[in-house]
Amino acid sequence: MNDELALQMCNLISKDVFGRDLGLSLDAIQQKLTAGIALPALMECVRTHVPVYIYDPQPKQQVISEAAFIEQAQKDDWMMPKRELNTIDDFLAAWQAANFMKGDKANESQDVAKSDSVISSQGVYMSTLISSSKNILFSHGNYFSNYLLACRGNSSCNFGIRIFDSIYCSSSYEVRWSNKVSKSMFINDSLDLYECIACFGLRSKKYCIANIQYEKEEYLKIKAMIIDWIFAQWQ
Repeated sequence: MNDELALQMCNLISKDVFGRDLGLSLDAIQQKLTAGIALPALMECVRTHVPVYIYDPQPKQQVISEAAFIEQAQKDDWMMPKRELNTIDDFLAAWQAANFMKGDKANESQDVAKSDSVISSQGVYMSTLISSSKNILFSHGNYFSNYLLACRGNSSCNFGIRIFDSIYCSSSYEVRWSNKVSKSMFINDSLDLYECIACFGLRSKKYCIANIQYEKEEYLKIKAMIIDWIFAQWQ
């Protein structure tokens, strides 16, 4: 997935959630929407000096690219020559010589860019710990999900922006610790909601705002005002 396609995908998700394009560049999306999400760090391969994206780099760990990893494996299967380990300093020196971590890790995946630790997924951009998912951008720790932007710790969610630690949520923005929430915004610790905004602890409700019940027409008018306010915050 290249930058142009990534931006198109962000706007596709936004149209589903908000009914309009985000109107932001990729840099602005990362700056304004990804707080609290562990995105991959950009580092450099110690062997080839090419850029490498890696999740959770550790101090003193040497980052290596996929190509450099394969080259070394073909040469000596990553085995080091025998050396004496008589002291802890000897051990630490030997450990440092073998202390590598490969970046850009993606197994059984396609169209992955600027990401690390991706398994059985397709269309992943600037994300980490993604499995069995499709079209995931600026996200971390999502599984069995599709079309997510700036989301973290979810399973079986679709078309969401800033959904956190939730399951079976869709077409929503800023949902946390919830289940079966759809077409909603600013929801926390709720179950089975449809078209609700700024609610906490609700179960099986629709057309609620701030835990207050509204008629559908009233709700949709207020929702349009709130979406305008959200977009104004990003300008």
